[in-house]
Amino acid sequence: MSQAQLGAPYFTRAHVSAIELGKIRPAMRSLEHMAKKLERPASYFLDDAVVERARQERELEIGSIAGLLTLTSAPEALRRAEKLLDAGDLSVRESCRLRLYAGSALNLVHRGREAIRALTVAQRLAGEIADEPLIRAADYQLAVATRIAGNPRGAREMLEALVRRIEHAKPADQLLRLRVLITLGGCAQDLGEPQAATTYYEQALEWSSEIGDLARIAFIHQGLGNADRALGDYDAAAGHYQKALASAELGKDLVGVLIMRNALAVIAADAGRIEAAYEHVARALEIARVSGPAAYLAQCYATRAEVALKAKDSALARSSAEAAIGAVVERGADADRAIAGATLVLAELDLREGEPTRAERRMRDVAATYKTLDAKAELGDVLMRLSRAAKKRGDLRAAERYSTQAYGVSKPLSANVEV
Repeated sequence: MSQAQLGAPYFTRAHVSAIELGKIRPAMRSLEHMAKKLERPASYFLDDAVVERARQERELEIGSIAGLLTLTSAPEALRRAEKLLDAGDLSVRESCRLRLYAGSALNLVHRGREAIRALTVAQRLAGEIADEPLIRAADYQLAVATRIAGNPRGAREMLEALVRRIEHAKPADQLLRLRVLITLGGCAQDLGEPQAATTYYEQALEWSSEIGDLARIAFIHQGLGNADRALGDYDAAAGHYQKALASAELGKDLVGVLIMRNALAVIAADAGRIEAAYEHVARALEIARVSGPAAYLAQCYATRAEVALKAKDSALARSSAEAAIGAVVERGADADRAIAGATLVLAELDLREGEPTRAERRMRDVAATYKTLDAKAELGDVLMRLSRAAKKRGDLRAAERYSTQAYGVSKPLSANVEV
């Protein structure tokens, strides 16, 4: 039946066409007339209208959830995504996007193991509908979750495969490539490879200048600062941290400011500027208490514990280390690192108080954590501490064993590296 026949004799073909295209909302009389012509009940069109309205409302909500994927609003994004998923009656694409956004939110709050479950489903659904941009987004977030869950080596392999696909995509996904490079830098840093991290971050900095994303520029300078610090160039590290702090403040990124204040506290303490270190970490703690995630609060307490240890304030060092451990509510790579740093402070306090056995027990726990995280530089440092502690109590055989293990972990690789 043509549009003219469907509308006759009361409605024109143009009127029926406008109704079908959704350009006008039909009156009940119009729907009843057309339903009668089609030999359908009046609810025939109403059911379609209800379904379409529900779909549009879901689309608006899914778009709103995507807009909430920031460090501060991630918990709300997760709550709303899970609510829609629980409601059911979703298309494959809608379910895929919601799983992707739920996994992304879980990454932002450092719940990597839960994120892996959500993102694995999103990855499968994206493959079913053959949506390449969704597939790449799910692959990237799954790599991030893998790193957060404590497997930076596995994450790096996933990201390297992804970046090859991005380079062949048409059109090129510039923003995702930038995010992958930044995360590859983080993985290299986790694995104790600061020079490789620097290479990734410098490539990312070149790309970011074309995009002009303040938040990611801050991340890049933070990564370069971390790499310079690992390489022993504290002045260069402080310079990058200050640039990252300026970008975060300009972008009104409270969590970014928190991270940079915490990093500057570490640099100041290393340089012996204890008062400046206390000021930076106090500001970081102030933000962490209201912004989260809990892993950041734990890291700030651990930093204050390290500053207090260098200032020879044993009481504050111990209370801060215990607060860091107590602040962790969800285990993950960042939380585990915070606990490890706080436990090392407690071990150093044990040594000062004449409790070498307890100190070594704590250090062995920390070594096991760093081994699980594949954090070679940190593991080498803890093994050398264990060597010194064993030597102090007269166990030269254990001291030599620990120092040999430390060398095996942190010895430089061959210069003949395939790129």
